[in-house]
Amino acid sequence: MAGLRSLVCGEVRLVSESSVDGGRHLILPQARPGPGSGFQLRAILARYAMGDGSVGGPLAFAGGRLAIDGGVPVRNTPLPLARPWIDAADAEAAAEAVRRGWLAGGGPAGGEAEEALARALGTSRSLLMTSCTSALEASVALIGAGPGDEVICPSFTFVSTANAVLRSGARPILVDIDPSSLNIAPAAVDAVIGPRTRAIIVVHYAGRACDMEAISEIAARHGVPVIEDAAHALGATWRTRPLGTIGDFGCFSFHGTKDIVCGEGGALVTRRDEDHRRAEVMREKGTNRAEFLRGEVDRYTWVAEGSSYVMSDVLAAILRVQLGRLPAIRRRKRELASRLTSRLTGLADRVTLPHEWAGIESSWHLYPVLVPPAVRDTAISALRREGIGAAFHYVPLHSSPFGRQHLGYRPGDLPETEHACASLIRLPLFAAMTDDDLEDVATATLKVMGRLLS
Repeated sequence: MAGLRSLVCGEVRLVSESSVDGGRHLILPQARPGPGSGFQLRAILARYAMGDGSVGGPLAFAGGRLAIDGGVPVRNTPLPLARPWIDAADAEAAAEAVRRGWLAGGGPAGGEAEEALARALGTSRSLLMTSCTSALEASVALIGAGPGDEVICPSFTFVSTANAVLRSGARPILVDIDPSSLNIAPAAVDAVIGPRTRAIIVVHYAGRACDMEAISEIAARHGVPVIEDAAHALGATWRTRPLGTIGDFGCFSFHGTKDIVCGEGGALVTRRDEDHRRAEVMREKGTNRAEFLRGEVDRYTWVAEGSSYVMSDVLAAILRVQLGRLPAIRRRKRELASRLTSRLTGLADRVTLPHEWAGIESSWHLYPVLVPPAVRDTAISALRREGIGAAFHYVPLHSSPFGRQHLGYRPGDLPETEHACASLIRLPLFAAMTDDDLEDVATATLKVMGRLLS
């Protein structure tokens, strides 16, 4: 074995390196490092096996085989794609709301959570909703969209974005994305906007800002409002301005997969006072109940069209605690994203890594990478067998059964969106991850991509 060397880390002895099939391999005994040594050991393993960080050969456990081919996985316990930061304070907040006896919406916890969210966003007001979906539906209703109208939105988004338009009777006009950001392409918006356009919905995918300057200019030129789907973007900024506060309406999510969670929940932020007042009535079944609860009227009654969008005070109590963690979660996710990008830099000539650009600060809600479509599905399967909860993302709305059958779209209509769909892998990145968890994500990704892309 040429150049035989050995390293000792904890109780695990590593024997390296040999020239096999032109690649460099590390042979790891079946024994796994203990809890205290895992992070350092895996870091040494990965750096040593990959040489200077480039994909010079496969990182090999048990003779170099991927777990999907019968090799030893990086993790024995699977790491999920996402996991919220939940502790005893959340449980106590919910219990206190129950003990207080105010379980419905509009209670003290809701008011406190709305104030906390407004402070975090630098606004004077916010409205808690039952979901980001309901916030989107309310926004589309508040602009008066209806049959015969069109609302422009990206195809690369969750179904709620387009469903909010359909439920109003208007038609969603699905457009392509900018491949560098995976966000709605301003040129695509400019190409389809017209006299029937009632609004533009932008989606800040993965927590990275859309080109809000270009979108705002197009919207102003045509006199239409901008709705921000900021489900991924709490804590992110564009030119220091919080996402969700730049357009006419901002819609947020606190679903269990997000960074700030309360199980199911959302929020709506409006630029204008009048829209805030109308939204307050809409979410209370079309009544002025909010004015009644504030003591501004002696009874409440039906004053406008509405629905039931008020968040339960039990969920709001959890959300209030969660919002207190937002600064810490933002710091931790930025740290994790920076470290993961640094570890994966050697793949950058064949894997597109997420990045920030001048003037934006991402929330790093997701860590999406783009790989050649031919290996994407195999890579996801291989990463999962290594114990890493990797996943694809949206099926583009225009190529979905509903988009094809009811909206008339065809494969090939939006090529950048289709390429992203076929290439994208989400890697785990959440604030509750340990340093060892992150190192496992990096090690498994280098191992899998080193084999599949060599």
